[in-house]
Amino acid sequence: MQFKANLFLTVLAILVLGLLLSLGFWQLDRAQQKQDLLDLQSSRMSLPAVELINITVSDNNMRYLPVRVAGELDVAQQILIDNQVRHGIAGYSVLTPLRINSKKAILLNRGWLPLGGDRNVLPDVTVQASNVQVSGKLDHFPTVGLKLDKADELSAGWPAITQVVDTDKVSKRLGYQVMPYQLLLNADEAEGYNRDWVVMRMGPEKHHGYAFQWFALATSWVIIYFVLTVKRRCEEE
Repeated sequence: MQFKANLFLTVLAILVLGLLLSLGFWQLDRAQQKQDLLDLQSSRMSLPAVELINITVSDNNMRYLPVRVAGELDVAQQILIDNQVRHGIAGYSVLTPLRINSKKAILLNRGWLPLGGDRNVLPDVTVQASNVQVSGKLDHFPTVGLKLDKADELSAGWPAITQVVDTDKVSKRLGYQVMPYQLLLNADEAEGYNRDWVVMRMGPEKHHGYAFQWFALATSWVIIYFVLTVKRRCEEE
């Protein structure tokens, strides 16, 4: 039995093999990114809280940093992030602007509330105290896999509803600048809701599993290529 490669079949095999391998390595890269996030969160959980006014929040390396901040809650202009799912139940994340001074604020994420039976009836997000000092950790705003047109627009009235937080649009609507991070309110702080903060919905182990599947498919594809090539050679003889 002899092996004789067919040019078309060989080119096709190489292209498909390259695609399968690239998908496998992409999943490994995603797994490493997720592991790095978990390691970052773990390393910062034990850090003492720092005063927000003493750090540069525009720095891209502030995620999960514990902070304290004092200021005034803008209870009249709150924001609800729509389509936030917890344990299979749709709801809102409640963002309340916490004004540090007259020109700057950070959006305080006070937690999650279920949607309710009528979308036209918004949850009561009343705050009892406006002047507060709270603790929490900095985090990025929630993202979506596929951003629809106008998903980052704020609805009319207050609280305003949005699916994606665009800090520039939020700042323009509020009339003052908001920081590029949200502040996740600690579970022991008052004026909060469900604060079972989700770090990630898919851990690194899932990506490792997907990578194994892609590499297994790549191996199977190589076997199929050689089987078809040998069979074709035998038929020609």
